[in-house]
Amino acid sequence: MDITSNAAALGASRHYGAAKRITAPAGLEQPKPNNDGGVVAKGVESFSDVLKTVETTSTQYAAGTTDAQSVVEALANAEMALETAVTVRNRVVEAYQELLRMPI
Repeated sequence: MDITSNAAALGASRHYGAAKRITAPAGLEQPKPNNDGGVVAKGVESFSDVLKTVETTSTQYAAGTTDAQSVVEALANAEMALETAVTVRNRVVEAYQELLRMPI
């Protein structure tokens, strides 16, 4: 599963939540939506920026306009960002699986 499909799933869940609020019976108090979508969007944008930086730095190294140290630093940042994204994704999947195991 890649980042774009994760973002698409997040958008689908938002639309589902909006439809659920519209069709809910009157008199039931709806929970307040939290603003976690902004955090996810910022995380995806930050991850994308790190990957663009690696690409730019690698291109500059190939052209001879930057040193190897810059490339190594950019790759280390990208590796850390990827590990973070995978960890977050795994935790989200674990939470979803835990919800599925809950009795109704």
